[in-house]
Amino acid sequence: MRQFLLLVFLLNVCALPAQDSLYTRAILKELTSEKYNGRGYVKNGDCKAARYIAKEMKSAGLQPAMYGKWFQQFSFPVNTFPSAVKCRLGNRELIPGVDFIVDPGMSTLIGDFQVVTINRSLAAYSAAELKGKFILLDTVGTGFHLDKEDLQAWKKNPFGAAGMIFVQAKKLTWSVSTTDKKFPIVEVLKDVIEGEITTINVEVKAKFIPDYKTANVAGYIPGSTQPDSFVFITAHYDHLGRMGTEAYFPGANDNASGVSMLLNLGRYFTKPENRPSYSLVFVAFAGEEAGLRGSAYYTQQPVVPLNKIRFLLNLDLLGTGDDGMMVVNATEFPAEFSIFDSLNTAGGYMPKLGKRGKAANSDHYYFSEKGVPSFFCYTLGGISAYHDVLDVEKTLPLTRYKEAFGLLSRFIAAMASQH
Repeated sequence: MRQFLLLVFLLNVCALPAQDSLYTRAILKELTSEKYNGRGYVKNGDCKAARYIAKEMKSAGLQPAMYGKWFQQFSFPVNTFPSAVKCRLGNRELIPGVDFIVDPGMSTLIGDFQVVTINRSLAAYSAAELKGKFILLDTVGTGFHLDKEDLQAWKKNPFGAAGMIFVQAKKLTWSVSTTDKKFPIVEVLKDVIEGEITTINVEVKAKFIPDYKTANVAGYIPGSTQPDSFVFITAHYDHLGRMGTEAYFPGANDNASGVSMLLNLGRYFTKPENRPSYSLVFVAFAGEEAGLRGSAYYTQQPVVPLNKIRFLLNLDLLGTGDDGMMVVNATEFPAEFSIFDSLNTAGGYMPKLGKRGKAANSDHYYFSEKGVPSFFCYTLGGISAYHDVLDVEKTLPLTRYKEAFGLLSRFIAAMASQH
């Protein structure tokens, strides 16, 4: 305890660790630009991003961490939409990503279909009424309600409907699917529903890739006195990619912000005066949005033995901070959280630290499941853009980014020092 209190004192008498705001904005603008196609699986957007991140790691002075290489290659199945994704309700042409999204697991579907608006339970309909038609489900302000079980029953499509139009109140949230041939669902905003909808025209061209090839990216900084002990700093660099030729998902907060923090931390710790006792490994994971694919693969094929990892700090959604920061696994590793909390109090970085238990919601999960002490940190409050086309660099406030850098860098220094 006396050693830790001395460490806190020494860390806090130093100036706030420098974080280059111009460099941060440059990374965010680059990774969210259209040339990376949403860092997904159309036009190899994620692979282009991986090469950019490796270049930045090298420029910062990191060494390649994958047996002398920057990349750890692997593959997984994914459904993609490289060409047309269009929808017209009645006579109104909808804007992809803005007015509507399609289920990420649906297959190619092209045609004109009649629409039946449902307002009764499943048992009240017959196959003759619904077969080959789109069913419209609108529970927003209509007084019609389906509970979760009812909705799942409709999605199983017992009557052979062609698809479903699902009306959302205010937000369209997309994702990634590793399977195809799901029941076609088109989600539309309530604002685009004008009068009774009787017809829909759909043009969705999907391409299922059973073995999409991607890679984790990693660099490291050798420890000054204990190079065979490691602290990992991780962040996923992939995002949702494209939904057709017109809509791409920039992923500024999720997770260009985490990647920018990872690269800033790498630049900071390569400076000789900041080099810690333990080695630091910086990993940008692929395939997080597709089900934590990159981190799962790494824990199955680790380059650094997992029992040599002193701690892992996973970073995501670091572009806000109005309401503080959440720490997942805080209750699982109370001693480390006590250090984290003490550093935050001493430095006055975040207005509040939230504590969560175990959660399979990001790339820390498979590590902690295999015994690696791990935190997953993300900021709270501010903008609501998430998994949509509105998550752009221009509106990302970086409210507490500098303070988050100060807290995270000092926690990493504490974890990577002899004690």
